[in-house]
Amino acid sequence: MIRRLEYREQLLVKLAIESGLRISDILKLTVGDVKHRTMSVYESKSRRERTFKISQELHSELKRATKYKKHSSILFCSARSASKPLHRSTIHRKIKKALKTLKFDASAHSMRKLYAHNIFSETHDLQKVQEALHHRNITTTCAYLDIDLQKLGLLLGGDENGEA
Repeated sequence: MIRRLEYREQLLVKLAIESGLRISDILKLTVGDVKHRTMSVYESKSRRERTFKISQELHSELKRATKYKKHSSILFCSARSASKPLHRSTIHRKIKKALKTLKFDASAHSMRKLYAHNIFSETHDLQKVQEALHHRNITTTCAYLDIDLQKLGLLLGGDENGEA
């Protein structure tokens, strides 16, 4: 799917998968934010600061792509105006189109879910995934991972309400 996107959108999708950020939060990043591999962003939905680290490979790609841009420039700017960010609906549409050509039904938000699955497969810890995504409720995290909380509770020795 990534190869079916333009280079700018490829970088955005890779960043979404590695960071777990929502597209709307990625679009707020500036060139200066990629100075280091560890980055921070204020998440609009959770209203909390989120610090995350990206791979050396992605960091190098972002640095190359922004080599001639000003420090304060928007990282993923609109094709029409370098002073305005790419619109969220534009990236959603392009990702949807790329996925449709593969006959795969998903969305831009699926990158965040993939991030959650990656953490869970490494740690097998729901709470770590919940913390990484800034979810207030574990049921939201379970929905991301397609885990039935009641069945999980029964498997772990809880009652029919999932309580131990």
